[in-house]
Amino acid sequence: MLTWPNSRALKIEVYCDEATSKRLVKSFGGRSAKVAPEAFTGTPSAPRAPLAIRGKLKVYSDEVSWREWKDSGRKPPGILIPAGMAFGTGEHATTATCLRFLADVAEELPEDFAALDLGAGSGILAVAAEALGAGAVSAIDYDPAAVRITRQNAKINGCRRVKSAQGDALEFNERGQYDLVMANLFSEVLISVAPRIVRALKRKGVLIFSGVLRKQAEEVVAAFEAKGLSKPHIVTRGKWCAGICFKGQK
Repeated sequence: MLTWPNSRALKIEVYCDEATSKRLVKSFGGRSAKVAPEAFTGTPSAPRAPLAIRGKLKVYSDEVSWREWKDSGRKPPGILIPAGMAFGTGEHATTATCLRFLADVAEELPEDFAALDLGAGSGILAVAAEALGAGAVSAIDYDPAAVRITRQNAKINGCRRVKSAQGDALEFNERGQYDLVMANLFSEVLISVAPRIVRALKRKGVLIFSGVLRKQAEEVVAAFEAKGLSKPHIVTRGKWCAGICFKGQK
């Protein structure tokens, strides 16, 4: 869903089966088009060079290179998110920014910190959080395909602390449970769930968020500041933004 400043207009895009799309168009207007699943999940592509994150983590897309690095015992740790796998491999600018934010704060968080990956997608942030010291990671996504893929990636990487489940960000209701929340959600959803996210954070918790269009960043920032979080540090790449902010400090 997209909105525009000073406008009552909005644009909603829905991915659904053909029968549902016909009913929606009949009831509400608009248009429908067939989209191949590969548009969302991707098709296998040529392996890319590993993504280096602050000298603290490497993200590999091909298993051969990853296993060679892992078996060598060299540092930093490496994780594998197969090329072409759905919902985030680290190639998107804001995902890479979130990984850098995570690497920056992981050492400052309590030992075996508790993390929540909200809108987990491929689970790349959840897997990275365990690799960087998380003692427990909850990965939640509304899409059952994302839940399945997160579980696959957690298994590939030998993650025993990542638990993936289907859930609605608009309905989760946890209090003071997490040292770190990572939320990769559309701006409108982030604004709606801001109170829930802040409640879920511990007293000195950290929020990393992405999925925000540049023109909507001010609204998202205002929503979190209104609930007592610090003014976020925002990084913009193209039309997308990611940010980090803190509870218990201004």
